[in-house]
Amino acid sequence: MNLKIADFNIEYTRSNSLLEKLLGDYISDNGKVDFSISATDSELEAQRIYEGGQISLRMAENNVLHQKIADQLPSRNAFVLHSACFDVEGEGVVFSAHSGTGKTTHMRLWQEYLGDKMVVVNGDKPMVRFFDSEPVTPYAYGTPWNGKERYGCNMRTPLKHICFIERSETNFVEVLDKGAAIDRIFNQVYMPKDPIALACTINLIDRLLSSCKLWIIHCNMDISAAGVAYKAIIAENK
Repeated sequence: MNLKIADFNIEYTRSNSLLEKLLGDYISDNGKVDFSISATDSELEAQRIYEGGQISLRMAENNVLHQKIADQLPSRNAFVLHSACFDVEGEGVVFSAHSGTGKTTHMRLWQEYLGDKMVVVNGDKPMVRFFDSEPVTPYAYGTPWNGKERYGCNMRTPLKHICFIERSETNFVEVLDKGAAIDRIFNQVYMPKDPIALACTINLIDRLLSSCKLWIIHCNMDISAAGVAYKAIIAENK
């Protein structure tokens, strides 16, 4: 099976794959291969055991494939960022926060507020990639790993804004400096075990934070929160 994810042509070798439906939008007939991934029955079973034996073989294969692809990315100037990502009028925005804080809920409020001006790229695990021809422009890509709600599509957007979500009774936005953003984002990035890939990932995080505008969105869960944040982050910076 050939896949095209984040503009990488990936050969996935597993004759009895359970993932064709999940990967459907990313299956490609392009014969070019940037790198190859394979998964064995023993690896899937090991993944099931690692996760307590409570997941299906399909979910185990899904997790193994994601991890193996993520391990290949840093040497190719890309990585996985745990976040909700969307495009607003050609500008990429990601919401990052600890699980349960409300990044998906706040993204849905933006969607309600903006309507057709906004397209969800990925609700959970977009890939971020740099190109040598555009060294200060990170692109965020949709992936098959888009959360239980399956928010997303197979597209990319130039990433302009990284927003950290914090619950608040009142809605306001503040600019965040790079130093303060480092600790916030590290726990949201997939970190490979290989030391060389890990070093590449740390360098890519630094490039990302240097290339994007950084914000903290203090918000409640009312539709007015989306209006306040949109105006401060997008409308007033055009």
